[in-house]
Amino acid sequence: MRLHFRRIFYMICLVLACICITSTIYITLFSKKSRRFRVVPEYMREVNHAKKSLVIANQEPLYWDLTSETNKLVEKLKAINLTNDKEYKMDFGPDDLTQAFQKNYNLNIFKSDKIPLNRDVPDSRPRGCASLVYPDDLPTTSVVIPFHNEWPSVIIRTVYSLINRTPEKLLKQIILVDDASDVEILRTHLKNYFEENFPKNLVLLIRLDTRQGLIRARLEGLKYVTSQVVSFFDSHMEVNYDWLQPLLYEIVKNKQTIAMGQLDYVHRETLDYNFYPGYRTRYGFRWDMQFFETYFRPDQLKGKKDSDPMPGVLMVGPGFTVDVDYFKSIGEYDGDMMIWGGENIELAWRVWMCGGQLLHVACSHIGHIERSQPYSFPKGRRLTEMHNYKRAVEVWLGDYKIYVYNLFPGMKALDVGDLSERIAIKSRLKCQDFSWFMKNVWPELMPYKENSSIWGQISTQDGHLCLDNNDYVFSDPVLLMVKPCTRNLQTQGFALGTDGQLRATIHCVVVKVVGEDLIPHIQNCFLSQVDFWTYSKEHQLIHQRYNLCLEILKNSILVMRSCNEGIFSQKWFFKPEGLLEQNN
Repeated sequence: MRLHFRRIFYMICLVLACICITSTIYITLFSKKSRRFRVVPEYMREVNHAKKSLVIANQEPLYWDLTSETNKLVEKLKAINLTNDKEYKMDFGPDDLTQAFQKNYNLNIFKSDKIPLNRDVPDSRPRGCASLVYPDDLPTTSVVIPFHNEWPSVIIRTVYSLINRTPEKLLKQIILVDDASDVEILRTHLKNYFEENFPKNLVLLIRLDTRQGLIRARLEGLKYVTSQVVSFFDSHMEVNYDWLQPLLYEIVKNKQTIAMGQLDYVHRETLDYNFYPGYRTRYGFRWDMQFFETYFRPDQLKGKKDSDPMPGVLMVGPGFTVDVDYFKSIGEYDGDMMIWGGENIELAWRVWMCGGQLLHVACSHIGHIERSQPYSFPKGRRLTEMHNYKRAVEVWLGDYKIYVYNLFPGMKALDVGDLSERIAIKSRLKCQDFSWFMKNVWPELMPYKENSSIWGQISTQDGHLCLDNNDYVFSDPVLLMVKPCTRNLQTQGFALGTDGQLRATIHCVVVKVVGEDLIPHIQNCFLSQVDFWTYSKEHQLIHQRYNLCLEILKNSILVMRSCNEGIFSQKWFFKPEGLLEQNN
């Protein structure tokens, strides 16, 4: 009898527990206050849209029948010789399919399909960001995301991250612009997925009939924006916690601001979300329009906290936020640029030179999949980039364009269409010239002929070897080298400034102790030591502090030695002839 009552008691407890769990699930999923999705898939959990979203990542993979699509792509790519292509060999999925898809998509789509669509990510913000409080009346934003043949699970994960980690009242709409994708799954399954799982007014999918490229696709998406602010994103991103509020706050303080989050890196093979605590960089560029990460100058960091916004030099292309009216008033993007490339440089020049500012906002972090090249170029990448660069250079660089043309054979003769509209914008906005930009925004870039006592290639006496920066772009010191003289201004252009600094394109020549020797290096001119040089009548480069001369050894190693006017290995000759005349 006692056993019978005990069983009845357990059954009653079990029934009550089931009722409680069922009620909790019903309230969570169907409460009007918390509901965000019209239909919640079985592998998706509802998200709490508190200030800091509490994301419960699903454990089930995205599943579609991809057999036919896989077979089509394998047929399309079967002619590619992947045997020795180690760069694309990966550990996930069948080797032949994995390599074929990786070659086409530049990321591991098998891994992408296996991991949760709405996965959680580590909070990568600096200390102090989570405790910041922002005004309640921040403007809303629309997010414009162009894509061309992007893999579906990558796009959907981008969308879910925006919804999961953006306050509901601030996210007006997500506008996806399909730039004439020819992968069938993107034209059927993706459309159905968004229609079934998201309200129509939240996620808008626009299809372009002909390929336009990233620049024009973003402009097309801009036409549908109904919010005060717009964010432009790549289609392979995952936002971090409270990514939007810090960007909006900077725009509220100064409408003429383009606000950019700090990029974290999502590995293209493993899809791991990576970040480095305290890591802060900006992007610089050289005369060849190559852009790269570099440190902030000490004068910029003085008195700043890790969570403070910092001025940038170039746009972060994968994602930025801007006031819609301001963006339109300064000319949006140049719609006559093609596909991708150069638009981030041109827009940065225009913003700074016409009274605006670019800000790297440390409390906004955005994950971006690293890919070797996410875009295809119908007319070829080099021709496309040269077209875009010339449109930017002709409008904004003035006499400094000679440095760019020197590095791009044929660019000067290239027909890039009418520029009168873009030049009129510069005139209407009363913009500064490029010398102002170099002085106030990017002083690291050297205009060889200005403020120089002598400039050109620096060759040995026989004229066979020249000082060379080895095409180095980063800030940390690296050995100064000699290579055969090539008349390449980018790698072999040097100038001795009137201040005594010996500069390469974006570096200064300094001397460092290596073992028992003093060895010449190049490094960022603004980060640490400053060295000064003298060029003597005897063609010697003399380090002023050590009173030693630059000498080349028989093995082509450069060292500092006691000055001796009688030895040829200490003779150096500046040769500017031909460096700026060719191709012009």
